[in-house]
Amino acid sequence: MNLPPYRHQCENCGAPVEEVLCESCRNRQNGLFAVANRPLPKNSMLYVLTILKSRLFWGLFIFATAPILLADARLNVVDGMMVYFSLFWFFIFQPLMASEFRIRSILLDMGAYIFTGTVGVFFALFVESFWISHGANLLLNSHVLALSAVGYILFIGLTEEFAKQIVILLIFWFNRVKKKVWSPLSYMMVGISSGLGFSAVENISYVQHGIAFDVLYHGAGLGTITALSRALYTPFLHAIWAGIVAYGLGVVAQHGYRDWHLAVGAYLVAAVFHGIYDASLSYGDMSIIDVALSYLVFLTLLLNSRRRRLVDTP
Repeated sequence: MNLPPYRHQCENCGAPVEEVLCESCRNRQNGLFAVANRPLPKNSMLYVLTILKSRLFWGLFIFATAPILLADARLNVVDGMMVYFSLFWFFIFQPLMASEFRIRSILLDMGAYIFTGTVGVFFALFVESFWISHGANLLLNSHVLALSAVGYILFIGLTEEFAKQIVILLIFWFNRVKKKVWSPLSYMMVGISSGLGFSAVENISYVQHGIAFDVLYHGAGLGTITALSRALYTPFLHAIWAGIVAYGLGVVAQHGYRDWHLAVGAYLVAAVFHGIYDASLSYGDMSIIDVALSYLVFLTLLLNSRRRRLVDTP
């Protein structure tokens, strides 16, 4: 009789596992909606306290009331809403983060978000200003898609995708010195937070330009609507592109800090997706295809470790 190679059973569902909980149950217990998947106390007071302490209550409550809090604090509405939109995508990605890790450091995610939203964005602005002052606009403003795409890849994609990895590289070298080995997914998840921080600050500029456009041309809000619509979906793109590159760095770390071509390849892939997307914005179908391919690569990498675990299981 061949016994399964597992030493334990999941405490919740009884599935054979090497750990206390199976992956499916662990995902439910760690995610944003964890409180909805756990046994709740019968005592009414403990029941209410459990809900008050849950991520579901605080996460969605703060997210839903953020516009009111911004208005009460008399903060700049444009700045505040751009951060709000990027946090919207953070809540979308949060269950994915929880699905692969028992413990996620929210402080690390916040640190990457803030670092890239300040240092990373200003680095990108400095480098891009340099390129533009040295004639990059000749390619960027070309009416030939092939030429403008090359310009956006070289001057925008490569610059911004590197800017989002500065904090990841710092973590990478810190782990190397301390002889810590993180999984590629750990790097990917911090990369997601870094990309969201970049998008929050970058989109402030887009919306301000949209408002200025409407004021200058006495428009009916076309510039603002365009800027706001861009602000809603670009955090998703910045997050997945940064996640792809960070995953590549994680693979290098996992391979004993060798095989650098894999990280360089991930960086070039993200830069190409980024550049082609920016160049093809006026070609709706092409930009949608670019987004679909970008997300496909991201999700393929994200789920790869789960597939490998299934393949390696006898």
